[in-house]
Amino acid sequence: MSAVGATRPIGRLPGRERFVESMAAASLQIIKDCDGSSGEALAALRSCYLGNLAALYGLYPDFAARIDAMPFAACPRLEPARDGRFTASVAADNGKPVYLHSRYRPGEEAAQFVSAQKDAAADGRSGDGPERDGRSFLVSGVGLGYHLLELNRQHDNPLLIVAEDDFGLIKAALCVSDLSGPIRERRLLFLTSTDKGQVHQLLRPCNADVLLGLRFVTLPHAARCHVAFHEEIRKLLGDFVTFARLQMVTLLRNARITCKNMLFNMPTYVSRPGVEVLAGRGRGYPAILVAAGPSLARNIDQLAELRRYGVLIAVQTVFKNLLARGIEPHFVTSLDFHEISAQFFRGLSDVGDCALVAEPKATWHVMDAYPGRKHLLHNDLYDRLLQDAAPERGRIKPGSTVAHLAFYLAEYLGCDPIILVGQDLSFTEGLYYPAGMPIEQIWQPELGRFYTVEMKQWERIVRARHVLRKVKDIHGRETYTDEQLFIYAEQFQSDFAGSAARVIHATEGGMRLAGTEVLTLREAAERFCTRPLPEDLFATGRTPTGGTAVAGARQALGEQLEQVRAVKEIALEMRGLLARLAGLFDQPNEYNRVVVRVDDLRTRIQHFERIYGVVTGVAQLAELRRYSADRRIGDGEVDTVTTARRRLQRDREFVDAFIEGCEYLEGVIPEALERWREADS
Repeated sequence: MSAVGATRPIGRLPGRERFVESMAAASLQIIKDCDGSSGEALAALRSCYLGNLAALYGLYPDFAARIDAMPFAACPRLEPARDGRFTASVAADNGKPVYLHSRYRPGEEAAQFVSAQKDAAADGRSGDGPERDGRSFLVSGVGLGYHLLELNRQHDNPLLIVAEDDFGLIKAALCVSDLSGPIRERRLLFLTSTDKGQVHQLLRPCNADVLLGLRFVTLPHAARCHVAFHEEIRKLLGDFVTFARLQMVTLLRNARITCKNMLFNMPTYVSRPGVEVLAGRGRGYPAILVAAGPSLARNIDQLAELRRYGVLIAVQTVFKNLLARGIEPHFVTSLDFHEISAQFFRGLSDVGDCALVAEPKATWHVMDAYPGRKHLLHNDLYDRLLQDAAPERGRIKPGSTVAHLAFYLAEYLGCDPIILVGQDLSFTEGLYYPAGMPIEQIWQPELGRFYTVEMKQWERIVRARHVLRKVKDIHGRETYTDEQLFIYAEQFQSDFAGSAARVIHATEGGMRLAGTEVLTLREAAERFCTRPLPEDLFATGRTPTGGTAVAGARQALGEQLEQVRAVKEIALEMRGLLARLAGLFDQPNEYNRVVVRVDDLRTRIQHFERIYGVVTGVAQLAELRRYSADRRIGDGEVDTVTTARRRLQRDREFVDAFIEGCEYLEGVIPEALERWREADS
């Protein structure tokens, strides 16, 4: 499916006027032998289709327009079944016809199929893909929608991800089955292409639902029709789950240290210009992105001359190596939250005109260690904390790695083409790093005649043998990568597909990346690095922000500390009330009296919307647990004492974690204010 478009109001649907005519003209082709009831059946199909189409146009207008533009003659012919529903026949991969559903009772058949799947999951039998307690389904094949209706009926608000590349069949299903509810609630998605970027874009908003449990369901006809497509989609879903899990684990594990880094980086954020002063400054010139892949050793010496003709953007990992060779990048990127990242900048006294571009979540030790210009990206946390005192800062897409951030910076600068160097994303020639990296100094005591640096690098690779996988390199040969690097490559390929810039793979090694043109660095330089950069190209943005703005931001942060203390008091009272409720299930009058006070506190805390968001940001695990509990309890569950106890337990766990988040902020905000005062003294 194409990328999801912006939501737009439903007005006059394209094609609505011509619908009746086209449906009538195609009636003999899509409805076969209706025994005199074709007029009534046609009206029902028309009504169902228009309802589904309206829902699709509201959320996915591009996809809806593609469905609407397809003639009904392209749909499979509908045949009435004995139970009053329809079935249809399609061609299997071997050319033989296969029915989508029973010719007798297709509705009952779908109900039994879904019930059997549900029973198998309850019994722990994983017959078709990973099965857990979640309510997210990858459904291979759409059929005429009966199985989707049954999944929606037998499970409470499931997420239905439908893999189907036959648009005629999708259109027929939209005529037969009313799926408008799940569509409008964003619980029904269609994957119609094996394009990785489109798959990731469509599924990214559903990360949590997918990670809480994804079941694979293959409809009977899909086991014989378009098998290669369904196999590829299942593989892409597996890759997406791996990618989403890494993103989620990183978010949950590092929520608090990320918050601390951003608070400690606030003086830099407020007092120095952000990347907004760099927007479009590199337009008309190429960018050369230097990463830390092992192939960098092949062409690192060419970079000293090329920096005069292209915008040189280095990742922090190779920064010292470049400076040691007399190569001064224009920019270096940083985003890692861990203090170890500061080692890439410590001991440097002069970095020339090279500017650090970093995400605010990067460890504050990097900001302290870097001696040159610094530009921090925009972050919503500062807007919440500082409100009117928050400075306007440029927005760049957050990076998964420093290499991704370098690519997004090149796009923000307006550079074209973007030339990749050292971007192996695999273990070229059995190496993990290029020669001369700082890690070799740590290994030095272990090295000797019978234990070389190459052996040490290979050992570093095979330690992760359980996550290694083979991929094709730029020459079509097999090479090893690991799960993490593979995920990074997936993200890059998605980025390249959506970029307006031309991307040149000049690494001269490593994994082949879709959306790139493979050249040697020398070939790329001869074609694109043809005119010198102006000397003052990045001279703007050196003046610090005025003292009044800094003082206002510091005062605003102090006021937010008082807000944290206020919401903590509300949460503490809430915790006591919830504890009382746990013992009042047999006293409904007293229970209801306490609930009134609980509702009052919920109303009060709504007045602290901004700081509430900050607190839940450092209590991400609590948010995920509450969401998971809500999915397990379900909106459709009948209210009973057992249900009430489960909801109360969910709320108590969340409030406990919320109070812990408040206490964390009560400790770290004063530290940030003290750090600010020390910087001023």
